[in-house]
Amino acid sequence: MTHQPVLLNEVLEYLDPKPGGQFIDATLDGGGHATAIAERIAPGGRLIGIEWDTELLKQFEAKNKSSKFKDIIIPVNDSYVNIVEIAAKHDMKPEGILFDFGLSSWHYEQSGRGFSFNKDEPLDMRFNPFAGIPAVKMINLYEIAELEQILRDYGDEQFSRQIAGAISEARRKQPIMTTARLVEVIGSAVPEWYKRRKIHFATKTFQALRVVVNNELANVKKGIEKALEILKPGGKMIAISFQGHEDKIVREVFKEHVKKGDIILPAHRTIRPSWDEQKQNRRSRSAKMKVAQKI
Repeated sequence: MTHQPVLLNEVLEYLDPKPGGQFIDATLDGGGHATAIAERIAPGGRLIGIEWDTELLKQFEAKNKSSKFKDIIIPVNDSYVNIVEIAAKHDMKPEGILFDFGLSSWHYEQSGRGFSFNKDEPLDMRFNPFAGIPAVKMINLYEIAELEQILRDYGDEQFSRQIAGAISEARRKQPIMTTARLVEVIGSAVPEWYKRRKIHFATKTFQALRVVVNNELANVKKGIEKALEILKPGGKMIAISFQGHEDKIVREVFKEHVKKGDIILPAHRTIRPSWDEQKQNRRSRSAKMKVAQKI
């Protein structure tokens, strides 16, 4: 399944890229947003595409080599928390920066790293397999109280205590190594009615683990703050988030900078995908887009 860029028309409308423009896509992924921006900033424009996942970047680079935008898009394997250094290295003062905090379809479908509870894969969940602690260590080595707190604070899981207890019980007999085994353990801890709901009963646990494994929330705050530093006066920043915690961080950071008089909000409301887009791309349903403009 190819990754469909979410809210593409809205991104282009607010960023308003023109020939010769300088942009940063801080979350390159499959390059959907980046390619659409590149089309509009040709000729003479430049776009830095930052991607933390080594495998995803390799795939993009292979495509980009034969693309008509190969001289416009500069792919960089790094974390967006280093956006200041990345921009300096490429001598760029961007007039537009985009963050799309959504997980790629590729991560669920093909990465083999345990992001999906519908597949039986090793429990890794790292965006960059060469950095950080994999989920398998967290599941098997963290104290029950710490696991419970992670599920409660980062997944809003109402059965966090029961699930953490079941994990502790299960791993005493045998380490929990795969997604299928973890789903089984979660299933043993939650009531039957919880399993019959629309949302899968393992969703919140998987989300919480992934967020902590990749230090996502701290990185969102840091990335947005750093990006505002390097954005050109008059330039715009877009942040698209897919879960409440991320959206709240974006909202708070923007609110703080509005108070300081650094930015204004050209779109005073949160922008959501149209009904048509939601029908065509189910994963766009939870997307929330916020826009800031530097003064």
